[in-house]
Amino acid sequence: MTVRRMRPIYANDVRRLGGVVTIGIARNHADGGSYYTVRHVSRGGDIAFESNPIPDEDRAIQAATTLAEFTGAEVRR
Repeated sequence: MTVRRMRPIYANDVRRLGGVVTIGIARNHADGGSYYTVRHVSRGGDIAFESNPIPDEDRAIQAATTLAEFTGAEVRR
């Protein structure tokens, strides 16, 4: 079985995804501490991403900003 792509994927393709990047807060059930996650949903809703836990809010904000710039999305809090 051969898998064929229609065309290669380039960074410029990713920058046209658009959509929304959000920062979420969650609680660690093991120790009761909180952590942050960065989520991205593309403009069409067909591509979604959620980061691993990020312990610091400032780092989560930086990650969300970087992801939004790379994908052409907007950051919502």
